[in-house]
Amino acid sequence: MAVNRSSKIQTEINKLLAGNSRAHQPFIEKVDCLVERYGNDFFPYLFFTTAHLEFSKKTAKKHWNSILLHWEKMRKCVKREIDFRVALLDYFIDINRRIKNPKIIEIKIFQQTQQETFLDELTQLFNFRYFQQALQNEIGRANRYAAPLSLVIFDVDDFKHYNDTNGHFAGNKALKKLARTLKNSVRDVDVVVRYGGEEFALLLPETTKEGALVISERIRSKVERSKYAGGEKQPLKKFSISGGVATLKVDAATGTELIKKADQALYRAKSRGKNQIALYENERRDFERISASLVGRLNVVSDSGDLFSVKNLSEGGALFTFDRALPLGTILHLAFQMPGRKTPLPCKAKVTRVEELKKNKSYEVGVRIIQMREREKKSLKRFIALTMKKGE
Repeated sequence: MAVNRSSKIQTEINKLLAGNSRAHQPFIEKVDCLVERYGNDFFPYLFFTTAHLEFSKKTAKKHWNSILLHWEKMRKCVKREIDFRVALLDYFIDINRRIKNPKIIEIKIFQQTQQETFLDELTQLFNFRYFQQALQNEIGRANRYAAPLSLVIFDVDDFKHYNDTNGHFAGNKALKKLARTLKNSVRDVDVVVRYGGEEFALLLPETTKEGALVISERIRSKVERSKYAGGEKQPLKKFSISGGVATLKVDAATGTELIKKADQALYRAKSRGKNQIALYENERRDFERISASLVGRLNVVSDSGDLFSVKNLSEGGALFTFDRALPLGTILHLAFQMPGRKTPLPCKAKVTRVEELKKNKSYEVGVRIIQMREREKKSLKRFIALTMKKGE
């Protein structure tokens, strides 16, 4: 299990409560030491562990001070040492009245229940519920200390085919083996999660995008080299994974955006042919785009060219529909048939985006123009200017 800041605090609290919590002054001194180490983050964890109550840091600190006063009064009243938890329970039942109907439970049973809540049963990795909590905690920490934070989302390539070919029992064994590989390939501070089904996530604190790429590529390569029963029957002749990488502040400002961008990068890795890692890259538009209805020819392999339908166009690129997916990064030779022009307008372009259109089983392809002769540039610019004028 990954050991991060929250689990370290939790471990310290368990040790604290397992010790002598009747000794008033020594107990307070131990708490003071832990607060020095972890700050006021310590108090919300203390109250969640002891009373299953959730407070902000500020509110939790106030309750701590109030309980200390109440604990001292109780000790003087009964003229003997009282366990901290007795004072806490009396405070929340009779003074603060936050607890209406208390139930006493052995802390080991509570820890086991809490662990089961956050662990995936099959892989023994953290589950999506824990991931959501850890993501917000790490984003807060990254913002507080101006530190990088990267997210990697992995997906097993053609896992349905693997299950259909080898059976679900073998599929589960493969997922458990992959989970061990992930867990053994990262640091203690990293969070490894079974994101859902055959998807896994890595939350990498203090890790840049380049660093995350190195880590995820190392994992991908390790999986590719490993022996998975029936892997040779996969479409790629091996059991493999693809991954997408996104980084906080560089690609996204919130947790939701970070997940979305990592997922888009994963889709890019899949569209390039699988068994690879892709970084999230924003498609920047430096020129105004216009809606256009044009046809043209593109050359990928054949000399005759293939027809495509342009949806919008700019001086820097185009968006068109095509009958098949094109790998990202592919260099195309395009020829736009412009109205009033006898010969097509040629250029060289690079594929920057591919998205499947399920309605008509075609693909929407975005390209960036990387080479065009000056004369053709002027013709394209003139056409765009005239189209924009007509639209005003």
